Amino acid sequence: MSQTKAIVNLVILLLITITGALFIFPLNGEDSFRIGNSNYDFYWISKGIKLGLDLEGGMYAIYEADTSQFDKKEDADRAIEGTMANLQNLLFSKGYTEASVTKQGDKSIRVEIPAVEDTEQLIALIGEPAKLEFKDPDGKVVIRGTSHLEDASAIYYEGYYAVSLKFNAAGTKAFADATSANVGKKIGIYINDKLIIEPTVNTAITDGNAIITGNYTYEQANQLAVQLKAGSFEVLLASKQVSTISPTLGQNALKMGVFAGALGLGIILIALLILYRGLGIAADLSLMIYTVILMYLLAIVPWVQLTLPGIAGVILSIGMAVDANVIIFERIKHERRNNKAIASSVVTGFKKSLTAIIDGNVTTILGAIVMLIFGSTAIQSFAITLFIGIIVSMFCALVVTRLLIKISLSFNDTSDMFYGLKVKGVDANEA
Repeated sequence: MSQTKAIVNLVILLLITITGALFIFPLNGEDSFRIGNSNYDFYWISKGIKLGLDLEGGMYAIYEADTSQFDKKEDADRAIEGTMANLQNLLFSKGYTEASVTKQGDKSIRVEIPAVEDTEQLIALIGEPAKLEFKDPDGKVVIRGTSHLEDASAIYYEGYYAVSLKFNAAGTKAFADATSANVGKKIGIYINDKLIIEPTVNTAITDGNAIITGNYTYEQANQLAVQLKAGSFEVLLASKQVSTISPTLGQNALKMGVFAGALGLGIILIALLILYRGLGIAADLSLMIYTVILMYLLAIVPWVQLTLPGIAGVILSIGMAVDANVIIFERIKHERRNNKAIASSVVTGFKKSLTAIIDGNVTTILGAIVMLIFGSTAIQSFAITLFIGIIVSMFCALVVTRLLIKISLSFNDTSDMFYGLKVKGVDANEA
């Protein structure tokens, strides 16, 4: 590589890295920056990193599903999975976008919601589902919330708030059949076996929508809609445990986790610089680039939620990145001891270390995938950050570090002292 090309590559690399780093954290500690006399709001990358319950505070609840109505375990498992999906949709529709719903054991469901302090409303929301039924004039149930309801929401309708119902495909057909068969008659809408309204069917309703009116306030309509959604669960849920984590405790845990990671990274950077000199400089710059890329990915990848185990995964991936660099550098040293020129030693060192690095990292990646599939919530959080970190560390070790060393060799390819390759009995200028 010519010196001109090396300078251009280095400048581009540094500009991208520095610019990317500046957008991660606000240097002034605020969510805005000032130009002249004006303040401009800015969404810093660090704000996009979703924090878990242990870092942000919030609540978690464990519910036990009643599967006594199912004879086969496969049917019970399917019902629990369906209930979890409905519960996730319910929480998301009510603004709990960071909520996570996971299965714990055979019959338990764990709900985690960061940054939530009003636990009573949430407990009432999940723990008190409402049973929705539509009955024809003969008292026969024609629509059930558990199998036919897709969504329920509060709407403003003819001067009052009402509850809008949307049925799934099966519910749409059942409702169309029921209204077609009962034109001019009344169909009763029952909630928890109590008649709420008994409208007259004027015409067949085939679009899969219905409205429950009752002169509700918004709060009443919204609460009823929430209970109806909860009533669409395929199994009933009983609360086993509800706990909260203080936001203060979460912030303290976050600060300690970040401090531990930063301290560890700082020690590693210094150690690499002392042990490998010029090669250590390349490794240090590569690790800084690794950190910037990782921060962006943690903010961008939608299913990442950073927790304390997740921070542990990040720290472990840093260790894997360092390990890859050390393997490469030691191989370069070995090649230099065989009287190869520094440039040749670098090329051969990278080539011969490739297998060991890929083997070690691929094994770790496979382990992370297994943990993602079969692990608990905490283990999955550890696994996803480890998985992302390993991918980035491989890229930085095999591509970025190599590029930085090639740039350095364009200016100095003879100094064993600079590259920490001083080997007894080997002249720096030997071929």
